[in-house]
Amino acid sequence: MEALYNIDVAIFLFFNAYLIHPILDYVMPRITHLSFWVIPGILGAGLFVWRTKNRKKALIVLGLMLLTVAISDPVSSQILKKLFARPRPCHPDFLVEGGRFILLGALKTGFTSFPSSHAMNMFSIATLYTCFYPKRWMYFMAFAALIGYTRVYIGVHYPFDILAGAVFGAALGWGVYRGYVFTRAKFFKK
Repeated sequence: MEALYNIDVAIFLFFNAYLIHPILDYVMPRITHLSFWVIPGILGAGLFVWRTKNRKKALIVLGLMLLTVAISDPVSSQILKKLFARPRPCHPDFLVEGGRFILLGALKTGFTSFPSSHAMNMFSIATLYTCFYPKRWMYFMAFAALIGYTRVYIGVHYPFDILAGAVFGAALGWGVYRGYVFTRAKFFKK
């Protein structure tokens, strides 16, 4: 376990302290927060429904996305983080040692880190969308990965927190999709 921790810290310091740029120092804290995405998200959802050929499918996907996040976020923050209780790299009693450490912005959530709720939420949505629109999988996964990367860049998560969030999130997104397919086949046969 200690070897994995040391690898995680080394990767964290590489991305957080060495692959930095003043422009990214400004941009990353903004795009990682939900408040930045509220209006673009609402506009994007409206555009998504309006421009799609199958509006019923688009509305189902949006409804399932809300369900997915309604499951993912509490599972991550209320169950998994309490179960693993891994301190964040920026925890006052547990600051990362060695190398230059950068924390961009104030931490507004708890001090537990594993898994990343941002990563779990975004990868659950990306996986759900990929199940419905497989040709666009790269866009969904790239966006989820970008959000995960911002969490390491601003200093509130280790890379393995992001990886675990991605794995748990992908499993959850796939599970929601399979639940939808099962329910549709079982109860809504034509």
